[in-house]
Amino acid sequence: MVRLGAHCSLWTGSWTREAAETAVPEAAKYGLQVVEIALLNPDAVDVPHSKALFEAHGVAPTCSLGLPGHAIAPLYPAEATRFLEKVVDTAAALGARVVTGVTYSGIGYKTGKPPQEAEYEAIASALRLIARRCADQGITLGLEPCNRYETHLVNTAAQALALIQRIGEPNVMLHLDTYHMNIEEKGFAEPIEQAGRALQYIHLSESDRGVPGTGTVDWEQIFRALAGIGFQGDLVLESFIVTPPEIVEALCIWRPVAKSREDVLDLGLSYLRDKAVASGLIAA
Repeated sequence: MVRLGAHCSLWTGSWTREAAETAVPEAAKYGLQVVEIALLNPDAVDVPHSKALFEAHGVAPTCSLGLPGHAIAPLYPAEATRFLEKVVDTAAALGARVVTGVTYSGIGYKTGKPPQEAEYEAIASALRLIARRCADQGITLGLEPCNRYETHLVNTAAQALALIQRIGEPNVMLHLDTYHMNIEEKGFAEPIEQAGRALQYIHLSESDRGVPGTGTVDWEQIFRALAGIGFQGDLVLESFIVTPPEIVEALCIWRPVAKSREDVLDLGLSYLRDKAVASGLIAA
């Protein structure tokens, strides 16, 4: 089933009790089925409080992250495994069935060199264990390609698919992001078509991370391609109205990307919902 959602950065940079009390009811008000929690600090989340909010409002959580500096998988695979175990357990306790994002590295970590075989092998060894832990808890693990300014390791769908194959676990999926695709891919349709059913999650983000429908992203091409592969995952609006403090430098967002979250929700979400309905991905 296709679900429509939004990343928590519309509301908050840190998933506090107060942030949850704003984000979850407002998501429900706008008819969203998913809120993506940036689970950068799993120890700081009040799990029972958030879980109760999600259940009360009929909204589902998903979780995403980039690894912290002490647990970057190509450098410290054992630390990455330990950190991701905590993330997976927290996500499961929240009721999430997706853990995704830059699960293979830190956002902003780059070596200044092309990716090395040893880096991919270290990542695969760590994420293979995590995928199995996810499977035990009914969770799908995602890999999100990011642009060259945020990582040197996985920039394209093809690279992510190769890493998924290397990991070799059935519950590992591809998570695309239209902002990064707009920088790294030759177009939008080909990587979606190449991914096929491996693509189970997509960030719908405008070329400036602002209001969808106001930039250069080719939304017609994207939704046509998603419909063409029979996409059955989560369509998640991502706009950094509030940037998590842990990754603000890596994302280099130094000016407002939109006037307000209301602009993104009233204009951008409506635009995306209309495209999803027109393409047959969701019902009117």
